[in-house]
Formats: sequence, structure tokens, C-alpha cells
Amino acid sequence: SSAMLGSDDQPEFGVVDWFVEDLVGQGDRVIADMIAAPAWAQDLRGAAAVAPAHGREPGEYLAKLGRVYMDRRDDPWTVRLERMLSRLEVDFSPTVVLLESRNGLHDIAAATVTDIDADILLFTTDSESNWADYDILFGHWRNRGVAEKIRERLWMVSALTPPDDEIQYLRRFRERAWRLFSDHLYDDDAEAHGASDGPFSFDLGDDGAPHDALTVYWNRGLAAGASLRNPEETAVILAYSVFLKRFDRLNRARGGEEER
Repeated sequence: SSAMLGSDDQPEFGVVDWFVEDLVGQGDRVIADMIAAPAWAQDLRGAAAVAPAHGREPGEYLAKLGRVYMDRRDDPWTVRLERMLSRLEVDFSPTVVLLESRNGLHDIAAATVTDIDADILLFTTDSESNWADYDILFGHWRNRGVAEKIRERLWMVSALTPPDDEIQYLRRFRERAWRLFSDHLYDDDAEAHGASDGPFSFDLGDDGAPHDALTVYWNRGLAAGASLRNPEETAVILAYSVFLKRFDRLNRARGGEEER
């Protein structure tokens, strides 16, 4: 909430408030007052709207968090989440919706990925612990029979890519990502998996494959604790310009609007 919105920009309610109220059938009471236009978006060519985790007065925020993930009978948490997103989309007609999911090996994070029909960006750095975690996660998807349902919506992101060692780093990153996808998500051959339109498989050097990572660069200006509400424009360009160009291409390929 505070990362994206200043204190004067905060709406009255947040996403957590909606989940708590929705448990008693009163989600509509807060949804109109949980969206804010951030001050930093005033100079953009388009518009941006933020639905923060909590509103202007957090109140019993920690207590509310304990109730967010509760299921109602015949109305699981992920269905409620999708209902909230659909309602916001009707009210605000956004071109793109970005959902910041809980990260790590957690059942809530996994449900967000598998139960919502959205493209998933998997952020990681090239470390043994991160690749080990993704190996566990991908193996879990394969064993639960959901891998083939979500694999075409997955995209790796090389976060904090060192600009002074870019070539070697991204080459190593691609090899590790390709090995991960090959072990768990890519097909060995079409016949073995019953694929009528060919196997879902990519070579190591295939550009645009899910293991071909979108790239975010480490930047000293952003790493030094700059506010996300007022970051230095040069730092943002250095860190995110390559990522955003690729993101735009992926969005258009998925049926988004033409580039503006």
C-alpha cells in the first residue's frame, strides 16, 4: 500500500477489507472505495489505478489478514479472488491488470497461479536456492496434473540481472531455466503426451520460449531505496526498459490492444 500510494492518495478501503466483507456477503459495500489514482501517474500517457492491500486506516489489519484466505461453502478463496477482479474490471475497464501474488512455496501463491486464467511471470535470480525452490514447485505441478494447464502461461523473469556481467549471467540463467522446464513442463515427444498439434517443447536457444527470460537489470539508483512513487526516470529506464518492451510484445501476442 505505502509503496505505490502516498498517504494522501490512499482509498478508504483495500483488498483485505473486501475479502473480509465478502465473507458476509457485503463485498459490494467497499469495492467502489478501494481504488486510487496514484499521483505519479498524472504524467503518463495512459492512466493507472491501484487497489492497495489496506485502506487509509489499516485498523485491525493483522486480524483481517487471518480471515482473508477463508473459504465459504462452495465458494473457495480463489473463486472469490476472481470475482473481485472481474468486478473491478467491469467498473474500470483496464487494458492490463497486474496482480502481485504472494511469493515463495506457499499454497496461496500456488493457487493464485493455477486457479486464475492469467499469464504468470516467475521472478528469480540465478541462485542455487531459487532454482531448487522452482524445481520443487514445477515438480508439484507435474505430479498434481496441472502442468499442462498452465505451462503456456508461464514466463521466467531474470530479476536483478547484473549489467556488468550480463552476457555470462543470462547464458547461465537460460541454461538453468531450460533444464527446469525440460525436466518438468516440456514434452519429450508428441506421441507420448497425445499432442495432436505437436509437442510443447523448445530448444535451449529458442527466443521467445517460456525459459527465455524477460530481463530486469539491477540498478544502483533503485537499490539505494528510492521511492517507488517518485523514482529517478533514468534508473527506471536502465532497469526496466528491456523488460517492458518484451512485456508489451507478449501482451499483444495474447490478444491485447495494439501498441500505443
